[in-house]
Amino acid sequence: MSGKHAGCLRLWFTQAALGLRDVSPLLMWSVAVTAAALVPFCAGPWLLSTVRDALVMGILALSYDLLWGRAGVLTLGHTTFLGLGAYGFAITTVQFGQASLTGLAAGVLCAVAVAAAVGYFLLFAGVRLHFFAIISLAVLIVAQQLAVSWQSVTGGDTGILGIPGLSFSIGGHTFDMSGPRASWYMVAAVLVAATGLIWFVCRSRYGKVLDAIATNEWRAKACGYHTSFHLLLVFVASAALAAIAGALMAACSGVVAPDVFSPLLATEVILWVAIGGRGKMGGPVIAAVFLTLLRQTVSSYSTDGWPLILGGLFLACVLFMPNGVRFHELLEAARRAGRAVWIWPQDRSAGHAQEER
Repeated sequence: MSGKHAGCLRLWFTQAALGLRDVSPLLMWSVAVTAAALVPFCAGPWLLSTVRDALVMGILALSYDLLWGRAGVLTLGHTTFLGLGAYGFAITTVQFGQASLTGLAAGVLCAVAVAAAVGYFLLFAGVRLHFFAIISLAVLIVAQQLAVSWQSVTGGDTGILGIPGLSFSIGGHTFDMSGPRASWYMVAAVLVAATGLIWFVCRSRYGKVLDAIATNEWRAKACGYHTSFHLLLVFVASAALAAIAGALMAACSGVVAPDVFSPLLATEVILWVAIGGRGKMGGPVIAAVFLTLLRQTVSSYSTDGWPLILGGLFLACVLFMPNGVRFHELLEAARRAGRAVWIWPQDRSAGHAQEER
């Protein structure tokens, strides 16, 4: 890298001095690191595997929050890249017998290639808003049909079974990350590292450029920024992170099926970010983990109940929580409700006393 390019990178990603606004993200990040380190010692293998799978969905939510929450690009087919990462990992390791790291790289490269091609032709052509969202949904449906019909490679409706877990060698020592505790640490490390990296980028000058594009792209373009190029970069980066989530999902579960391209899952991703709050990073991750665990609990009792709950949550989010859940507003509402419950009987008794007089 030349000195000119290094100077440009330093200029784009220069960090401002830490202030009061940074206390909450740093505190939350520290709590997440501590929890990720201690949870394996407090939970059994089954619970650890269940929460680990929910954390993988947290990585997916984080990737979509980068695209929609930071850059303002709404898509309806973001799980396309989750499926490409999962199938790329599965096909490379099972069908071709390659190492797991090679499969991870193959899955990420497949997602990046598709995102770069689709994003280039759409974003540079000025396709935005609902037009971009509808075309992304069409890409998701095409990917789902390919996964079902290309049976010799993808396994058709059955999918691919017997996918090996992650493992890598350093200095002649092989580290197997397929166990519940080892895979937990792998997924948690990826989630914490991705959250820290996105926070680092978004608080830099480049993050302010993304905020300007999301607020008013025409003004940002008038200021001299190549908005289509920046949106393409974010689109590819979010696709790569979603593909990493897909590869981790395939490695942890040992199976991948066409359900990863389900439009219902793509709707859930939008709901995670909407409830958690666009651009909040921690909020969408928490919402993804909580709703994934809720879906597993509801599905264990009724397979038809979760779509109804999901639709109700979506309507409630649109009508009552357009900016996501605000925890301080919830606390204030709870305080007011508790005060009303406490004061109302006293007011009622006082009114009865006045009537008796």
